[in-house]
Amino acid sequence: MGTLERTETLTHRIGKSGWVSVKTLTGTLRIRGTESDEACLVVTYRIRAADHAAAERALETGRVIVDRGPGSLEVETPERRLATGLAWLFSGARVRASISLDVPWGTKIKYETMSGSIEAIALVGDQRYRTVSGDIRLWSLGGLVDAGSISGSISLDRGGDVRLRANTVSGAIKVRARRLYGTSLSTTSGSIAIVGALESSGDHRAESISGNVDLTPLNGVTAELRAISGSITSNIEHRLEGGRGSWRSRVGDGAAYFKVNTTSGRLRILAVRPGDEVVMATAPAAAPVPPAQPAASAEPTVPTEDPVAESEIPQTAAGAAPQQSEETWDPNESGELEEDPADDEELAVLQALERGEIGVDEAAERLERVKR
Repeated sequence: MGTLERTETLTHRIGKSGWVSVKTLTGTLRIRGTESDEACLVVTYRIRAADHAAAERALETGRVIVDRGPGSLEVETPERRLATGLAWLFSGARVRASISLDVPWGTKIKYETMSGSIEAIALVGDQRYRTVSGDIRLWSLGGLVDAGSISGSISLDRGGDVRLRANTVSGAIKVRARRLYGTSLSTTSGSIAIVGALESSGDHRAESISGNVDLTPLNGVTAELRAISGSITSNIEHRLEGGRGSWRSRVGDGAAYFKVNTTSGRLRILAVRPGDEVVMATAPAAAPVPPAQPAASAEPTVPTEDPVAESEIPQTAAGAAPQQSEETWDPNESGELEEDPADDEELAVLQALERGEIGVDEAAERLERVKR
């Protein structure tokens, strides 16, 4: 039994405001904004097989599917299109892949995975991130950001000017941004932590069943808590009103309004600590976020700006060979092909959720049991 590792690279011009879609079942998805007008896709495969020839055959069957269009790039792993949804196995060989993308800063993003994690940095276009059991980790983003997970956590650090919508069932949500133009955060049992200046004209709200909400405001805010058995506390100067399930705390001029609905969670208003303020985000300044716009749309629209001439567009490539590749083969790895029972059980839960046989809450509960 040996291991084949191959890294394949493909570039495609999508312009400054194109769009990218990536769909996988497992593996890590990474994306980074750059000054280029090209998308650079890097896929690293790791294949365990009986011999090099078997690994090559598995790779040809299991290579990611890439569709290149005018100002767009779509990437999908083969197992997403298998009707049975079985593990990514080919002739006894297991194919695993991680996907990384460098794209222009303004690219519209749609990333979807089942049990994989997502990492994104330095982007300002409309963005949508979805995973079932993986974590979503975001840095230095601006613009409209929509992130969702079931049992994974969601974090945004060093954000610029952001309109954020994030929801998870049992994971935590952590946000630190320079300015939030709109905020809609939701968890069932996970905690929520927000650090940033809240735009006074924006809609800001957080919902949780039993999770706590921590708010570190960088400007004046009126925080309202509606709860059955929750409470509101503040370690900075404030004016508290209300009681019996409805409290209101006013900090500074109270210009921004922040609403929290919870069953048994509590709201804490915290003082700014060294390092809380985002002096300058890594990503370029985003265009002003229109106050009436919703968070990132589910389906990206192919942009009309910065068009790419038809003659410059490569043909659609389904599993096409890359422009560059690097490979290593280790024939000395011994032992049978390792199976991970936890991976198989997690996959079964995800398949049941995708088929509609179980609901989101039951899927989250089963995935938590698998991880223990």
